[in-house]
Amino acid sequence: MNRTTWLRRNRRPLIVAALIAAVMLLPVPAPAHKGHVGPMVDFVAVNDALKAMLPDGARVTRRKEAVKTEGAAWAKSALGVSLGADDIQTYLLARAPEGDKVLGAAMDAGFDYEHGDIKLAVGVDLAGKVTKAAVLGVNEKYVDEVKAGIGSGFLADLDGLTVQDLSARADAAYKAQKNTAGDVLTHLRDMAAALATLTHGLSA
Repeated sequence: MNRTTWLRRNRRPLIVAALIAAVMLLPVPAPAHKGHVGPMVDFVAVNDALKAMLPDGARVTRRKEAVKTEGAAWAKSALGVSLGADDIQTYLLARAPEGDKVLGAAMDAGFDYEHGDIKLAVGVDLAGKVTKAAVLGVNEKYVDEVKAGIGSGFLADLDGLTVQDLSARADAAYKAQKNTAGDVLTHLRDMAAALATLTHGLSA
């Protein structure tokens, strides 16, 4: 078979192959939010926030562990919050300067917001009450929206609230169609519940 005959017989498969190759070489578009929401605007530095959420003089250790199945069951029955069993949580645990007495815990985390992100932090005492909570930062596009909806930096009106209080606040915000506040409160609630669960049963 000469070259001309071979090309004539295989022209269609060759065209298809060429089209596939051309498509594969096209540049992949970046996610829609990249470059459109602006840089992250920080309200409070993470380390400063976490330090303020834990007792002065405490011995602080960083821990990384999962909420176990029994812990998730306790969170559901005692706190009314569904936590994913086996989800790895990174947090700071504060103990008394001497001995093993647990004084509290704190963590920071982020969540997707519209086409950007919001960074949060929360601390709890051994009773599971909020010591401090904060909106650490948000993408530039949503700064005004978040400030108007929930606030920025430390959220002083959340100090001393229980996990159940945070749930009630979130529900009320959604009912009032204040979705930004509802989203932030829900995530802070879940974070506080995770901390309360991870410290539940530790030496008091």
